[in-house]
Amino acid sequence: MDKDLDFSGKTILVTGSGRNIGKAIILEFAKRGANVVINARSNREEADGVLREAEALGAKGIVVLGDAGEKSVIDEMKARAEEAFGRVDIYVSNAAKRLHKDFWDTTDEDWHRHLNQQLTASWYLAKAFAPAMRDAGYGRIIHINGPDGYEGGWTRVPHSTAKGGLRTLTKSLAAGLGEYGITVNDINPGYAETVRDPTTHPSLASQEQKDRIREQIPIRRGAKTEEIAFAVAFLCSPLALPITGSIIHLDGGRNMFG
Repeated sequence: MDKDLDFSGKTILVTGSGRNIGKAIILEFAKRGANVVINARSNREEADGVLREAEALGAKGIVVLGDAGEKSVIDEMKARAEEAFGRVDIYVSNAAKRLHKDFWDTTDEDWHRHLNQQLTASWYLAKAFAPAMRDAGYGRIIHINGPDGYEGGWTRVPHSTAKGGLRTLTKSLAAGLGEYGITVNDINPGYAETVRDPTTHPSLASQEQKDRIREQIPIRRGAKTEEIAFAVAFLCSPLALPITGSIIHLDGGRNMFG
């Protein structure tokens, strides 16, 4: 294994890691020697399945169920991770459940729920884990963002607003944490090859709709979850120390934000 991508002795926590991108990140780091902290909102069977796959790769891990937008859940993650592994060296704020409602139908409850599960959750994670990273002189923080945070979205106003705020949180944390050996970056997967709920992604409900999206991408497909996971591993490597406050766009060139 390349020593720069060897995470033996490190511990990574990924919210929303029962499936898709979060799961792929857990398995990428498991095969590279890291201890893993798996989080899913409520699906114990799914989370335990990820743990079994990680253990088959030689990793040690734990599962913590709960909504990352609730501070008590983040506190439990911290307590259990520190009990099992000493501290968390890397965390990825990935948990997100999108809604599909236009502004007129979006409720106050929708607004607060979606801001909490993404933006407020990322704040709780930083407050929980950045102090130990500072004391250790090493830390890696990754926020999984997306095009909604740059373009907005009429049918997902709270989600888009949370993602836009997440971008600013990334830059703000990066500005202050760099002197302690901590980097903070965004990953923007764009259209990714993942399993989606058709109620939250009705524009991708049919194969024809998916094909139409792929035709708009210069490489003619979305990013695969394992490719996104490798990008996260690179950002967490020693060679990526100069990269902080940045965005890695893994959208196949579909949205060239500049």
